[in-house]
Amino acid sequence: METMAVAPDDQVLEIGCGRGTAVSLVASRLTTGRIVAIDRAATMVRLATARNSGHISVGKVEIRHAGLESADLPAHHFTKIFAVNVSLFWLGDGTQQIDRMRSLLAPGGRLYVFGERPTAAHATANLTATELLLEAHGFNTTRSSATRGRGRVLTCVTGTPTE
Repeated sequence: METMAVAPDDQVLEIGCGRGTAVSLVASRLTTGRIVAIDRAATMVRLATARNSGHISVGKVEIRHAGLESADLPAHHFTKIFAVNVSLFWLGDGTQQIDRMRSLLAPGGRLYVFGERPTAAHATANLTATELLLEAHGFNTTRSSATRGRGRVLTCVTGTPTE
């Protein structure tokens, strides 16, 4: 959450929300802003919805069962888009997904790609692959990493679209 510096009025999209842990953390920082979270797995959507029912009831959170390609989302709307441990950033091409994310970002918006890896070597490979993918699709990037419990490394590549 510190990396994204969520502002009270941010419009946030999470891709692959899982059980909704990050949704809860983001929603707790919002006042007039909102987070939309999507996940392909119905089970994860159900768990995330249950975890965030209070935030949903006051309109801060919307959780949808959808993939990025098929989700009905407004263009140029989101100030922040993020994903945690979503493999499209370091496996395969991802061209359509990256282009879609770029089209969803509001002017000045940022994309945050987080990954948690078991070793520094895996983390470095993850950072490099993600940077190369985003840069190939017109993003300026910065990277960060931090070692967590049991030697796991949390990484983030932040992408800002070039104009």
